[in-house]
Amino acid sequence: MYREIFEKYREAFGPFPAARRPRIGSVIKTLRIDKGIRQPDFARSVQLAVPTLKNIENDHQQATSAQNLERAARALGVTVKDLVLMGREWDPANYFALKGRAPQKIEGIRIRKRAPIEWHEALHIPFEDFELAPISAPLNTKKDFFCARLTLPPKRAVQKLALPVPRPVIGFLTEGFNLKITSGGREYPLTSKQAFGLDGSVPHGIRNGDEDQPAVLYLMTQLPNYEKPGGYSHAPKKIPGHLNIARAIEELRKNCSSRPGRPIPLAHLADLTDRLDYQQVIKVSRLKKSSAIVSWDKIEDILGGAGIDMEDFLEWAFNGMPDKIRFATAATRANTEYLTEGVRIYHATPPGTGNRLFCGELYIEGKKSKSWKRRDAAMCALYLEQGELEVTVGGKIRGPLPLAKGESIYFDASLGFILRNPVATQAKAFLASFPALQI
Repeated sequence: MYREIFEKYREAFGPFPAARRPRIGSVIKTLRIDKGIRQPDFARSVQLAVPTLKNIENDHQQATSAQNLERAARALGVTVKDLVLMGREWDPANYFALKGRAPQKIEGIRIRKRAPIEWHEALHIPFEDFELAPISAPLNTKKDFFCARLTLPPKRAVQKLALPVPRPVIGFLTEGFNLKITSGGREYPLTSKQAFGLDGSVPHGIRNGDEDQPAVLYLMTQLPNYEKPGGYSHAPKKIPGHLNIARAIEELRKNCSSRPGRPIPLAHLADLTDRLDYQQVIKVSRLKKSSAIVSWDKIEDILGGAGIDMEDFLEWAFNGMPDKIRFATAATRANTEYLTEGVRIYHATPPGTGNRLFCGELYIEGKKSKSWKRRDAAMCALYLEQGELEVTVGGKIRGPLPLAKGESIYFDASLGFILRNPVATQAKAFLASFPALQI
């Protein structure tokens, strides 16, 4: 179903760049025009043929030499670093806003000569049993994550949700009181302002059990690259039903690793324990047969060092994967407040789901603002639920983008960004990021 959702989104949105590339040429052109330099004169000063400069400025030429960039930067009074960073701001894959109305058309100006558009028209994609409003861009790269707002009418369900690879899926119920999450043959209740996290490769579903009220939830995950040669197999694994300690240790090693698909080394696992050495951990990791003698004190030592509870370990040992869903309730959600700046973030990511995805509620008091700059290759998604907000990403080229209720933006947080509430009333938004927001 995830593949169907993503493909329908790409079809509904239309053409979108499949890869990232700083629009350095557009920056060169803008700075040249701002300085009042004619194109032939500029081409002569940087020792380029006019047709070559035109290709560069219109971003038709995807690569140029470092020497050409250095000459252009000197002629414009900036550095090559400035050109690249400003070009990243203009990359549509790094700045993707969805608003309630389409951009204003500028009559008489060809699209290729315009600056990048500031927003796109918001989409509401209908499916048979639900409606989807995407927040993230229709990309499918390892840097990006998928984030959408899903509206589920009363007594309707989303079935057959499954990813072809083990990746976390996190949901946050913002409206509704009687949602049911199914995973591994079990059903779990979810109520308003509650979040859940599960392994997306385990088949799961979402059902609105309410008789007359729709449910609205945010859904976020990392989608695999379905177009990459080789693809992924959906064939279910045949898993024996007996106690298999070796299988559970393998799942534990994957769970403790920060690198998807690469378990932590056994030597590292031994270092996490209180009393076990490398050879003892190896022996435990080889206990496959039901007749094997299990030293539970060693298991407890491993679990304590790895931060895994026994219930999950036993699920892995018997079933090969946990069908237990992680929940974030009022008791387990972290509340971080920026008291001096009028900004509050209510962390909603369920514990135990790793530190790759983050979601939470953001509140900004009237006439307040907050600026951030990530030092990692992080993408953020923001959906405004109430009030007004101005979002400035980067700031070297683009100005503030006004957002109203029901509008969103998805952007590269390493460019730096400012969130400002321009009015006296409080603004409330859903905030998500990948990797997780460190606060």
